[in-house]
Amino acid sequence: MRPLKIALLSRWYWAENRRAGTVAGGTAQQLAEAVAALGHEVVVLSQSPEAGPLEKSRIGALEVWLSPRDRKRDFLTGLRDKWAKQTFQYRKVYSDALALRDFLAKRGPFDLLWAQCEEPDGLVAAVAAQMGVALPPTLTQIYALRYGFDQGKPVFNGKTALRLAFHHASQIVANSQLVADNLSHYADAELTASTLREKTRVLPHNLLLEFLEVAQGPIPPPEPGRVLFFGALNEKKGALIFLEALAKTHAAPNGATFAMTGGFTENHSVFAEQWKSAVEKVQTGPVSVKLELLGQVSSVEAIRQIQRASVVVLPSLFDEFSRALIEALILGRPVITTNQVGASPLVEAHQCGVVIPPNDSNALARAIDLALNPISLYAAHAQSVAHRMLHEFAPSAIAKQLCHYFSEMLEGSNRREN
Repeated sequence: MRPLKIALLSRWYWAENRRAGTVAGGTAQQLAEAVAALGHEVVVLSQSPEAGPLEKSRIGALEVWLSPRDRKRDFLTGLRDKWAKQTFQYRKVYSDALALRDFLAKRGPFDLLWAQCEEPDGLVAAVAAQMGVALPPTLTQIYALRYGFDQGKPVFNGKTALRLAFHHASQIVANSQLVADNLSHYADAELTASTLREKTRVLPHNLLLEFLEVAQGPIPPPEPGRVLFFGALNEKKGALIFLEALAKTHAAPNGATFAMTGGFTENHSVFAEQWKSAVEKVQTGPVSVKLELLGQVSSVEAIRQIQRASVVVLPSLFDEFSRALIEALILGRPVITTNQVGASPLVEAHQCGVVIPPNDSNALARAIDLALNPISLYAAHAQSVAHRMLHEFAPSAIAKQLCHYFSEMLEGSNRREN
């Protein structure tokens, strides 16, 4: 594959990464660096005002371009939750599309545009295309879907602006088959489910370097009977289901310790009250439960907590991929998760944990007892597959797959032009 000049439209959370103790950059940055290391030129249209000269020199082949019109705010501030509710005439989207046009004209020509679409980046590219801007073939990479919950089941918003982004994309890359299958919610008369399927490829999420570096070392023994809930405290991650399951386990009265990482990620008063009530019920109920609420932790502490655990629990009601699941596996720990988690087929394929239905505290309690059983082979299987996972989900490995899709997309574009 010849060297490409690639424009990357992506939001990088520098401040959040640093607060979490991640100094090597987030997964988007690390994947972009890995693509550049394969010989391609990646020019980043960054939305983070903190990506200054230090980061520019440190990341070498990448070049960061910032919007000169508003350096005090993130490039697309204000749209994270509002953009799906606004009409496409919303001026902020159009001003950002104009900035994209100027960027492409100033730094081009580019072979392709790579747009991250969990934020409005793909929408900005689509609006630019509707404005008549000459875009190179556009790959839209989708990590997250827009939905709410109704009685524990995800309800997708098929009317969001994602449809417009998908319509203008030359190719769509989803981070799991679960996401690829659910893109059909965005189909309509102009963008059929068949067209979506033809455009869509699957490329799993790459891992943070902190986890990869630790995973290259020996796997330490766990603390017997220690169960870790690894995730944020919200409805999506199944935090309430985890608490509900604890008193139903045989492990709790036998001295097991249940630890929970994560903090609230949503301003949701109803959930906060449900959480408070659930914690009180666990702490004052007839079954004695050892519960540790660890709050938000850094990457270093998250690694330590996974290593301490005998089993890691990720009972999400819906999760597009779950990088946390892979992080637990590369550190050699068995996982309990649900069949509505995009990475769950790996748990079943390698027999390194238990996959249960979502929103089922009885099934979760049984799974915890099963995973903690001394004769269970889940821990041994997790340790045996750890180093394989380490290499499969490294940014360098994911970058090679992504470049294959770049090549495929450009070949398709050339055929259409001829």
